[in-house]
Amino acid sequence: MQNRIRSVKILEEVIGYFIHHEIAHMDIKFFADEEKMDITVSGTTKMPPKDHQHLENLLNEPIKQEYEEYYWSLLGATGKRQELRLLGSLVDSGSVVYEDGVLTVNVKRSY
Repeated sequence: MQNRIRSVKILEEVIGYFIHHEIAHMDIKFFADEEKMDITVSGTTKMPPKDHQHLENLLNEPIKQEYEEYYWSLLGATGKRQELRLLGSLVDSGSVVYEDGVLTVNVKRSY
């Protein structure tokens, strides 16, 4: 159950990114069990967010095992977008694709 709750926190951060960039209509694919999670959020937007490449870089930062529990406690605690930096340290990989007016963010994690 603990890993599913963590997966929901990750989903909330990705949704927050879309909302911050005024992408209101989203399609969400969410899979999480105790071993892995795979989240994809897509939304229509006329222009890609200026920081979408930066987001992809953050999502592909290596996991920092020594800080992991601390980062989990911080994720979602303040409600600020700077937590995307934490998110990159808590997922195995991520991709951000803008194609034909659709922004798609995918994040994966094995627990």
